[in-house]
Amino acid sequence: MLLTTKRVIPFKNLALTLLLVSVTACQGARISMEEIDGVLHVTNPDEPLRPNMQIGFEELFRIGGDETAGDEYLFSYIGGIVTGADHHTYVQVMGEDIVKAFDDEGRYIRTIGRQGQGPGELSFAQGINFGPDGNLWVPSRGSVRIVIFTPEGDFVKNIPFNMMPPINIQTTADGFMGLHSESRGLGGSMLEMDFLLRRFDAEGDTLNTLSKSTFEIDYLDMQMGKFMEYAPLFAQDQEGRVWQCRSRSDLYRLNVWNPDGTLSMVVEKDVPVMPKNEEEIEEERELVLGIMQQIAGGQMPQGVDFDYDPDPNRAFLGYPYCDPEGLIWVQVGLPDSWDGNAFDLYDERGRFVQRIVIEGVKVPTYLQFVGDRLYLAETDPEGIPQIIAYRIDR
Repeated sequence: MLLTTKRVIPFKNLALTLLLVSVTACQGARISMEEIDGVLHVTNPDEPLRPNMQIGFEELFRIGGDETAGDEYLFSYIGGIVTGADHHTYVQVMGEDIVKAFDDEGRYIRTIGRQGQGPGELSFAQGINFGPDGNLWVPSRGSVRIVIFTPEGDFVKNIPFNMMPPINIQTTADGFMGLHSESRGLGGSMLEMDFLLRRFDAEGDTLNTLSKSTFEIDYLDMQMGKFMEYAPLFAQDQEGRVWQCRSRSDLYRLNVWNPDGTLSMVVEKDVPVMPKNEEEIEEERELVLGIMQQIAGGQMPQGVDFDYDPDPNRAFLGYPYCDPEGLIWVQVGLPDSWDGNAFDLYDERGRFVQRIVIEGVKVPTYLQFVGDRLYLAETDPEGIPQIIAYRIDR
């Protein structure tokens, strides 16, 4: 059983139940909750309210990594995955500018889209999600638009933008939200860049900006760590609030935004500094640069030198996710590991409820909860991307 459910407690277990309630109450007393200028600030201790868990799931199927299965089951680099209520999974493949569709047992169905600039074509696409109309929305950065397809693969329309289209798009009650980037020349090869987390209506017009981070970068010496440090990671909860954090930061902090752009809550947690050894730093550097090579199709832009300087400490935070129970899962680093398979779980009040470790998983890049299933993307030991579907025993 993954999460707590209501049940009848026999009388003989009453003393044990009271003991557990007392322990939880003592732990909860260490949580600091203070309202400052109308914003709730929650500071959690490093210990959760519930005991930590190490769990495994029933694996249903894997897609990718098996060269004998055919090209339909292989991916150069996964730019995003999305799974519908029918458990059909759509995988956006970066570098190839296509979407591959699979059924509820992981069998290939069809390929959607192709490279190009015409109707139904993609150029430097990144990401995929269901839009407010229930269709598949794919940001196409090379053609500066979002391209919309039906789940059956038919082209619907384009939503054009006057700048790069937002990525990491997620549907909201009144449209969608995503991460925008803007840049300005500072002279020579220096740029000033903004990352803006924005909400849009269904036609792509901006409703409001939730957060903004600005940094400088040399486009001839692209340090990928800067992008990872300043790009916000975000997810919605069941109330429509947006939980946002940054992965490369010395501060374990999540900002929770209301849909109108006002800050609802700040969630922090006490964590120890966790340094990496030299072997881990070099492994991380090779991994990130290898991903960049895959995205670029093996051809880096002429005159541009991509590099990555890993943070010497383990990143505290990764992508947040909301599960069907309404809990927010936040990817975290653990001592002696940067596998990325550990998650801190928070309730709607920002309280650190539990830490869960998914056994047998290394560095999942995308997660999605659909009913009693968990879908994730990861890379195997040879660096080959794959999708894994698990059943969660609730």
